[in-house]
Amino acid sequence: MLAVLRITLDEVDAMSDQDFEFALQDLLTRDGWAARQVGQQGDQAADVIGHHRQYGRIVLQAKHTKVGGKVGSPVMYQVKGTAGPVHGADIAVVVTNGFFTRDAKAWGERHQVHWVDRDRLRTWAEHGLPLNDLLRLPQQPARRASRRRALRTTPTAA
Repeated sequence: MLAVLRITLDEVDAMSDQDFEFALQDLLTRDGWAARQVGQQGDQAADVIGHHRQYGRIVLQAKHTKVGGKVGSPVMYQVKGTAGPVHGADIAVVVTNGFFTRDAKAWGERHQVHWVDRDRLRTWAEHGLPLNDLLRLPQQPARRASRRRALRTTPTAA
């Protein structure tokens, strides 16, 4: 029987920044995403990138803080500015083991940058609710490129 990955917040708090990124990769993988950790110096606000057949491409920016730390609006601006244009993401998410300022949450909601704070992280990591359910992600329609490809390979009548 396959064990379901669960990570407690105490374990998250004890992690290094990079270990936190790998934990997020593992949680996405648990939820059915093909995910890889990409965070490094100059990562342009992407620490984990994933792809899911039903939800598209996702970019996670990890913000591992001291307990009680807060993530502000500038992080949301940066992720919004790079997720789609640089990384080709359909979904942008900032994840922290801390909290977000009220302005950061409001800005993220207005501009489609999802946020996962300490409480949501507990629901995702400890309780096992898939991220797509936690964030209520809409399923992506089939990509047009695959439809065009199918149309090009259809034999034409002579």
